[in-house]
Amino acid sequence: MKQELIKPIIKVGNSAGVLLPRDWLNGNAKIELIKKPLDLKGDILGIVGGYLSRIAGVYVAGSYARNEQEEGSDVDVLVITENVNKKIKKGKYDITYISKGEVERQLSENALPILPMIKEAQAIINGDLIKEYAKWNLNKKNLKWHIKTTKSAMKIVEKFIELEEDKKTGRHKISDNIAYSLILRLREVHIVDCMAKNKIPATKELLKLIVRLSGDKEAYYAYKRSKEKSSGLKRISTEQARKIYSYVNKKIKEQEEWLKAKSEESR
Repeated sequence: MKQELIKPIIKVGNSAGVLLPRDWLNGNAKIELIKKPLDLKGDILGIVGGYLSRIAGVYVAGSYARNEQEEGSDVDVLVITENVNKKIKKGKYDITYISKGEVERQLSENALPILPMIKEAQAIINGDLIKEYAKWNLNKKNLKWHIKTTKSAMKIVEKFIELEEDKKTGRHKISDNIAYSLILRLREVHIVDCMAKNKIPATKELLKLIVRLSGDKEAYYAYKRSKEKSSGLKRISTEQARKIYSYVNKKIKEQEEWLKAKSEESR
């Protein structure tokens, strides 16, 4: 009797293979490649090749750099150039071209998101350059925008939470769009916390934090839904939102104090 299975191809010694059910032992199997694996280096060099003479370095960032990619994840690519600044999307590849001058300006004035990208980046061309940029540290100046915009966003989020809490009837839930803003800011304070401890921020750790604060992963799913397409769904309770909101506010105050102390030490 013919049986079919779709299995992931895994590393087996110096080769690749698939794990099959024990009761298939001594039978014959037909192996068919139904999805070609990504050739990251070849694909990326093929896309950016037209700018090769103006490129200083090429790097994989995001989930693929951290080995946290999932089915459907895009590949984030950072291309440091002499004078090109633009973003393009080519299939699964999100390519950010950024000039060395702009990298240095952002590292100096607004470290997020460029510094985390640099610290997690895996080099395809010119690993030495990215290592030099990765030596930059967080400071009061390059986190000023993060502190200011997080405080401002939290004031807006609080108003929406209060509006729901003041309703006499209903389920008292916030929309995905507000959850997006809340989790975006939680993600940023988490990134800063990790970098202050010389750790690479990981999505799995952010998810653990969300579950610890709110009891489940629904706020993260709302963030993902709204990130991909504006969503009017309401699945996050105001109680859950309050806990995340309070944590972000507490962390932003701690980060302000840490930056202040760091600044005084360097005088």
